[in-house]
Amino acid sequence: MAFQNITGLQWVSLGPDALQVLQIDNEFCTAQVALQGAQVLQFYSKQHQRDVLWLSDRNSFVAGKAIRGGIPLCFPWFGAHAIETDYPAHGFARNMQWQFKDAQYKQGQGHSLTFELRDHAATRRYWDAAFCLEMHIRLGQTLELNFRLNNLDLHPISFGFAWHSYFAVKTQRTRLYGVEGCSYIDQLDGHQIKQQDTAPLEFHCETDQIYPLTKGKFRLDDSSTTQIVIETSAQSAVVWNPWIEKTKRMADLAPQSWQEFVCVEAGQVATEQQTLFPEQQLSYQLCLSLSDL
Repeated sequence: MAFQNITGLQWVSLGPDALQVLQIDNEFCTAQVALQGAQVLQFYSKQHQRDVLWLSDRNSFVAGKAIRGGIPLCFPWFGAHAIETDYPAHGFARNMQWQFKDAQYKQGQGHSLTFELRDHAATRRYWDAAFCLEMHIRLGQTLELNFRLNNLDLHPISFGFAWHSYFAVKTQRTRLYGVEGCSYIDQLDGHQIKQQDTAPLEFHCETDQIYPLTKGKFRLDDSSTTQIVIETSAQSAVVWNPWIEKTKRMADLAPQSWQEFVCVEAGQVATEQQTLFPEQQLSYQLCLSLSDL
């Protein structure tokens, strides 16, 4: 593949199908980004000596199979398809090979990468739309993702999406700030609409909650020396942890995995699906950083 001579960037292969992964090493971070799904697998801050993202050690890294951990992109729908029960959960974008379009390194800033997914026969099997989806990723002092969708079709397209981010935290010590006072849909209690109280969210059992409208800024505090700060231009967020029993039923999770991560999934889900008219484009941003306590 191209871009072999850029400082701090090299290709590695994972799994029996030799999935192509970009390995990044600069003055700020080390990171891995898979060509499948344009998925960030790892982001380690050298300054804070901490992994921001969690990645399961039970992944098989088989082509076309979802990779558990990091930041999978759910697109063009989130969760189960509304009509077709045999369609892949969370859409097709995370399971497909993307095109690697560009890579740059600037001293003092870090690396920037660009990936692209365009419609083809496999995407049209699930979603009859002509589109171009770009993912711009900046890896430096912070981790920044920019999702940009162009409607190349002759009719409007509607979609949902989410960055299904897995954050490396001690679950039982974690408090999530940023959802206080927000309404949410409790996926584990008949999709009832409930109100978050004024205290930060703590994790004492299985959690699966959709917050349709947030302020787009969150903090994860697990009593470490740093907090994970999440900022996004997307309106919705899903908070998820499978806890003990569900983890046992998931082949790509080790039994203790529920103690090691919390998902805060920024996106446009539930009633916040977007409609894009022909020749229009829109973008959303996600920025992850660490803050000293």
